[in-house]
Amino acid sequence: KQWYQRRVRVFDTHTCLLLYELRRGTNRAHISCVAFNRLSNLLCVTSDTKTLHIFSLDGKSKSRSVTKHTLSHALPSVCCFGSDENTVIVISSSGYYFKIRWNEKGETFKEEQFKFMLLSDD
Repeated sequence: KQWYQRRVRVFDTHTCLLLYELRRGTNRAHISCVAFNRLSNLLCVTSDTKTLHIFSLDGKSKSRSVTKHTLSHALPSVCCFGSDENTVIVISSSGYYFKIRWNEKGETFKEEQFKFMLLSDD
């Protein structure tokens, strides 16, 4: 069974208490990846709507994403935070690599993109 969601819920694994309920968009989507940064104060989410959402988990932000980036060729995909500040790496099942950077205004920039594998019918 596939789950299609508008919200991402973050729970405390020791107490099972809901910490955050984050809204990733108005349309339901199949979420393909959720990843925390090293400090666990940011969360990245990719979905079948070709979007990457970054959420702040500082307790002060609203439940909406800090920034959003639309990806091409990214179904489904996995994401993780890069070693550079304010960067996320996305790898798609169609063989694409993306490095996305965002600034303090929430604007995103595709810093790198390349196709690392070719898919064939073999």
